[in-house]
Amino acid sequence: MNTKHKTISNREGQFLYQLDSNGVSWFRTDDAYSYMPELTKGGVRSLIKRMNDKGLVTNLSGDLYWVVPLNRDPEEYLPDWHLIASSLMSGADYYIGYYSALQVHGLITQPSLREQIVTRTQMQSKELKGVEFQFIAHNAQHFFGAKNTWIDSHNRVLCSDLEKTFVDCLFKPDYSGGVVEIAKALWMSRNKIDYSKLLKYCNQFGSKTVSKRLGYLLETLDIGNEITPELKGMKNNAISLLDTSSADEGRISSRWALKINVDTETIFNAIDN
Repeated sequence: MNTKHKTISNREGQFLYQLDSNGVSWFRTDDAYSYMPELTKGGVRSLIKRMNDKGLVTNLSGDLYWVVPLNRDPEEYLPDWHLIASSLMSGADYYIGYYSALQVHGLITQPSLREQIVTRTQMQSKELKGVEFQFIAHNAQHFFGAKNTWIDSHNRVLCSDLEKTFVDCLFKPDYSGGVVEIAKALWMSRNKIDYSKLLKYCNQFGSKTVSKRLGYLLETLDIGNEITPELKGMKNNAISLLDTSSADEGRISSRWALKINVDTETIFNAIDN
């Protein structure tokens, strides 16, 4: 669609003005009724359809619509993925987690065509214009540690805080770019981490494997902290894989009860680059 051919009727302009005045960039059909109370529900639905046909708004999922900037092609336009997550989950408990949270915290260099959203219930992943929105269900014990986090000078999103991001990533390294990516992020944020909070989160999360992976990485990377001895005391004797995204092979670290299936040289090379 050629954007210069977008035209706006008085009614459409009034609706866009109402959205802008309320700081709204997305809406659901039910929300739209309150912005145009002088119209019937059928009239509002017809208005939205016309605006969608013109490319003034774009339908992303179900009855979810986003306003399209006038200079953008609606066929190609996709808002910030982190903001889409909040619109997809409006009214439900969620937070942005795992690899996507590492991105929010500025700790990755390789973008992914996937937005990972932690939820309380099982949900089907969906694809929007080439981007996969993956929903990862956590039980009540694992669902904590989220806060509103700035992604630019105007917008905040609900995202796992720095310490909870590492706990989640070490729970499922295969959802997080692998242990090498996590180790690099740990090293980059070593002076920002609240280690007492990190230890508290490990206890609250209740996974021996998370504690073992964290302790091993902190020790291997020689990151100064006060919690490594306590993490070691939390381990069990069952051998766990260091990295669930790598093959089940490698030496055994009896100190951490881990199968070291990622070479430490690979980790250090990633940090140095």
